[in-house]
Amino acid sequence: MNNREVLEVWIEKYTQRLVRLAYTYVKDWLKAEDQVQEAYIKAFNSMNQLKNKEEPFPWLARIVINECKSSFRKSWREVLSDFLPERKLESSEDSYLRSVQEEEIHNAVYDLPKHYSLPITLFYFEELSIQEISQILNLNIGTVKTRLSRGRQLLSRKIKEDGYGGKRIKVSKNVL
Repeated sequence: MNNREVLEVWIEKYTQRLVRLAYTYVKDWLKAEDQVQEAYIKAFNSMNQLKNKEEPFPWLARIVINECKSSFRKSWREVLSDFLPERKLESSEDSYLRSVQEEEIHNAVYDLPKHYSLPITLFYFEELSIQEISQILNLNIGTVKTRLSRGRQLLSRKIKEDGYGGKRIKVSKNVL
């Protein structure tokens, strides 16, 4: 396959997962989609740097995270206008997540501090190993384990406090 065909396969296979990952940073579905598009452009232009051709997700995830960080830094330099109220459009991912039974858990995870929500998202939603998360986030394995543990504790506490639909939700790998 040529690079364009490879990119088409990636877009089909990974976009939804990458948008959820970007959302943990930007907390806006439209901005998350934009960051993923920018990441795909960079990935396409540097496809020859990919070492593991069989599983590109960790590499793509790292590019998305870097794009989100970069856009966050840029936003500090921009002056935002409050003249017109911002209208939010509901994205397809937002509609999909609302229809999913575990929407409340997703929201609870996204409300966690970023340093907890990212490892939890990668571990539970993307089903990556602790080793892969360590590489993606450039953290020690012990740090990833600690953040997962503390994130689960915060999540459990938040779910108990907020009640989330009146259901008792057990925080485990199977539920998330």
